[in-house]
Amino acid sequence: MNTNGHGCVLNRGRNVAKELKSAGVNKVSVSLNASDEETYNEVCKPKFAGAYAAALQFIRNSKEEMETEVTAVTTPEIDVKKTSETAKKIGVKFRLRKCVPCFW
Repeated sequence: MNTNGHGCVLNRGRNVAKELKSAGVNKVSVSLNASDEETYNEVCKPKFAGAYAAALQFIRNSKEEMETEVTAVTTPEIDVKKTSETAKKIGVKFRLRKCVPCFW
């Protein structure tokens, strides 16, 4: 499953990762796209405060339930190396995705 990792903040009080696992999800890919909150807010433009911390917590929760990876897109705003290091610190795989610009 691909996600932005906001499941915990959108469903407060629920163990979203555990529910996904029991529903049959066995792998989650979280598009983090930042190594810090400021960059995350600039790049991802979340609708609520604390979205970066919520995404990190979702990643931590998910790795306890299923295979979990963090991804980032190749854009100038994103420090790929630092985002990769963030994933490593949490203990999950990192995958880089190529940015495909709009063509229309």
